[in-house]
Amino acid sequence: MEKHVTARETAGEKTDLSTGVIYWRRVAACQNVIPEILRKVSVLKVPSIYLGEESLNLQKRSTAVKTPCLTWTRYASLSEESVFRESSENPRW
Repeated sequence: MEKHVTARETAGEKTDLSTGVIYWRRVAACQNVIPEILRKVSVLKVPSIYLGEESLNLQKRSTAVKTPCLTWTRYASLSEESVFRESSENPRW
């Protein structure tokens, strides 16, 4: 597990048999690495930050990932979306 990740749990996994697309959801708990000076704001003073991950295995060598922050959804929305696919420069990826 990564340095600041304290827990990871798979919340669901499905496979579409007609297309072969694999979908899964996971939740990770991470240590709060926000600097102590900013934790004086009560909302930021939490022991762990929770992140969700939704992934689709779209093709044989392509995966789409969406990662929202679950800790402060009451105050703000933050997420990252990425697509990982085979590199034309490195076909052995």
